[in-house]
Amino acid sequence: MTTDLAADSLRGKVIIITGGASGMGRASALRCAALGAAVAVADLDADGAAAVARDIESSGGAASAHAVDLTVEDEVSALVAATVERFGTVHALHNNAYAVHPDAAGDILGTSLEAWDWTIRTCLTSQFLCARAVLPHMIENKTGSIINVSSGNGIAGGTGAAAYGAAKAGTIVLTKYIATQYGKHGVRCNTIVPGWTVGTGWTGEDFTDAQRTFFDRALEDVCMPRLALPEDIAPVVAFLASDAAEYVQAATIEVNGGLLAHMPGAAGRPRRPRPDAG
Repeated sequence: MTTDLAADSLRGKVIIITGGASGMGRASALRCAALGAAVAVADLDADGAAAVARDIESSGGAASAHAVDLTVEDEVSALVAATVERFGTVHALHNNAYAVHPDAAGDILGTSLEAWDWTIRTCLTSQFLCARAVLPHMIENKTGSIINVSSGNGIAGGTGAAAYGAAKAGTIVLTKYIATQYGKHGVRCNTIVPGWTVGTGWTGEDFTDAQRTFFDRALEDVCMPRLALPEDIAPVVAFLASDAAEYVQAATIEVNGGLLAHMPGAAGRPRRPRPDAG
């Protein structure tokens, strides 16, 4: 698989990117626009979404900005309707947005039902609502690409954030159901699994000493010499939105530097041969 696309490989495509005001969403919006796509930038952060849209337009691209609460059905419907009114249709959706309730970051015993429900709704239900809203247009076009975002938390357990992990596991299965039910209509649906990514909404770009210590420890589990940047994720999003990925279906694609490739603590620690080894 290659993500090296021609400069106009998304020309004529219309893509909605949620959580597009910052981090991986912003990087993906700029990348897709640079490849010719018209981009609808959706985010709770109205000013941030507008800034990304202005950046795209100032570079000669086409973009619109939308302040949306993706957990509200009517607002999601309005987002898709506005995109279709502006650009004619929708060819791709990048379900990038997520949020975790502060009270759902700890262990299960410390997670309230309210925090659980809120996290499931923001991380999983939002993706369902967005996918359901764009599917009729993709079916009508007989083509479309839905790119969901999961997490390593959705593949393996951890000491906290069980609600987030359950939601992200649900994303992987939702992807497979969309592909199964609508693949014959020309709709593709795939999941990307980022890992530790610097400069996303939850870390910002100016790190505290505690964050630097955390990232130093995180790097120990990555099979790469550095952690990811949002710009490392964006080319995979653009590839999956393009016709170059027309036979990639229901895949779970890890873009995490090998974070989940090994037993705990094994990354970057090759075993030394025994002295008597030939």
